Amino acid sequence: MTNLNNLLELLQKAQIDFIIVGGYSATLHGSSLVTQDLDICIEFNSEQIERLREILKDYHPIHRMHPKKLSFLTHPEDTSNLKNLYLKTDLGTLDLLGLVGGVGTFQDLKTNALQITLNNLPCSIISIDDLIKAKEFMGRPKDLMTIQELKCLKR
Repeated sequence: MTNLNNLLELLQKAQIDFIIVGGYSATLHGSSLVTQDLDICIEFNSEQIERLREILKDYHPIHRMHPKKLSFLTHPEDTSNLKNLYLKTDLGTLDLLGLVGGVGTFQDLKTNALQITLNNLPCSIISIDDLIKAKEFMGRPKDLMTIQELKCLKR
């Protein structure tokens, strides 16, 4: 069962330092886009990874891109070189990115990120300008459609 709002609230309450990017952020900016996952940009470090493992343990997180669907709770053991994580949990799909194409790292995104309140908790989302850059970088048909809508919303 997908419940992205509960997944988001779980991350917020655990005080994971993240910025919402991707389709969910487009929706928060007013897009009519429907998304099936939560994409966030984080700064990968051992503290954040351990906190993620702790809060996700009851939701059976697995590496959805790995053919063996390994558990995130035990794999990888060495997290020092992580760049991205693509997880499937009981609450839905969670993609964790260390770099957003066309924009940059967590620190780059943080510069322009918007601070909003979701679930009665503070939250950061990618700016509409940075989201447009990221969508242009991806260049998939769905991204190109979203860009047009975001540009209209910006005006």
